Amino acid sequence: MKKITQGLALAAVMGASGFAQAAFINAVANGNAPGVVAEQSVPGDNGYATGGDGLGVWTADTPYYSVGDTVLFGHNLKSTTADPFKLTFTYLGKEASDNNQFYWGNTLAFDTNSNPDDQFSAVFYGGMDQFLGFSFKNQPGVTVNNDGANGSQFVTANPNSSVNFNLFYVAEDEYVISFDDGYTGDDNHDDMIIHVKASKVPEPGTLALFGLGLAGIAVRMKGRKKA
Repeated sequence: MKKITQGLALAAVMGASGFAQAAFINAVANGNAPGVVAEQSVPGDNGYATGGDGLGVWTADTPYYSVGDTVLFGHNLKSTTADPFKLTFTYLGKEASDNNQFYWGNTLAFDTNSNPDDQFSAVFYGGMDQFLGFSFKNQPGVTVNNDGANGSQFVTANPNSSVNFNLFYVAEDEYVISFDDGYTGDDNHDDMIIHVKASKVPEPGTLALFGLGLAGIAVRMKGRKKA
């Protein structure tokens, strides 16, 4: 009985170890002009990085980036696997007073009524090398899709009056998406900020194995108490 219980416990551990897998998403350049230097870094008036500027509403967590860090302008997020995977989006806050919106497909995930650290999750079934299906909408009605055209949504040739988003690499399978809603002089990458993390979708068989292992441990513990 002891060996059986140990085997079940080992199966549980092995099942749990199967939950970790990397390389689900990656930032890919879309060929559009990267813009001026200000578009390629975190500026000093980015409310998320500085926190104490009195503008906007931000999470109390430590920012993922600092002033001067490099951002990826003219990039999109794509899948790097044919397997389904889970995406967890976290709303980090906003500087803009307008009702900017973040969508997953046709589903509204975040808007001006969202609170910092609110989360939205979805499973991506799109397959290998496909664009993740998110988009931003700003109050005047301009939509910026993660479709390979991001970076070309300039209202004029001046990036200070552009509607776009850029990306910041946090870790493998983990990015910050920063939206600029297009008003003149506003290119500080903080009108709406979203964190996204990709992770493995637990397989039903693995979950069952994991549960069986835990059940075996519980049976063993119960037997000890009776003894």
